[in-house]
Amino acid sequence: MRRPVSWQLPFAAALWLLCSVPAAAEVVDDFHTWGAVVATGTLGAADSPLRFWAEGQGRFNDDSSRRNQGLLRVAGGYEIAPRTVLWAGYGYFTTDPVGVADDIVEHRIWQQLTWRAAQPMAGITLSTRSRLEQRMIESAEETGWRARQLVKLTYPLGAGERVYLALWDEVFVNLDDTDWGADDGFDQNRAFAGVGVRLAPHLRTEIGYMNQYVARAKRDDASNHVLSLTLFLDF
Repeated sequence: MRRPVSWQLPFAAALWLLCSVPAAAEVVDDFHTWGAVVATGTLGAADSPLRFWAEGQGRFNDDSSRRNQGLLRVAGGYEIAPRTVLWAGYGYFTTDPVGVADDIVEHRIWQQLTWRAAQPMAGITLSTRSRLEQRMIESAEETGWRARQLVKLTYPLGAGERVYLALWDEVFVNLDDTDWGADDGFDQNRAFAGVGVRLAPHLRTEIGYMNQYVARAKRDDASNHVLSLTLFLDF
């Protein structure tokens, strides 16, 4: 039987995540809606170490009135240790900035390491994702390197663990300057708090609020308030 845990621990974790966004003197606020479908699973036999990843997203900005970005990601993975998977993949991104006639097309090569704790601690399950990206814009020459670190906590709400609290924070850091506008150093932070629901044995969803804080060198920073909905298919 899982030991009871007071509400203070998950509440404190949520407060820490949502307060991790850096402060700035001037920011521009916007309301976004992001939707995603992420499918992951095992390739071959049930005990195979091979994994696959397929993901699609649509993002809407300007008070969610217009399409801002679409993306597709695919990857293959190998389980190098229990609950630890090394991945390599490709991403295709199209971005439609306000006031620009043509979409910006980005090709992205990425590698990542995912890990999940074997057992919950005080009812909370910890998982991490460490990602390295090589970003190539079709209209530019230089490749931008970026590191991303995500830490996620989940906490069951009620018996059966069908419904759970989901909290995560992800920090983005540019590793170089590029001719298309990336600046070395802090790039952005995303902090999420929401609820997850297991809809079927291989299907779950997470919906909630995400704050995306983006550092911008030549104009005011952005603080985007995002309604985030993700469907996870686990095979």
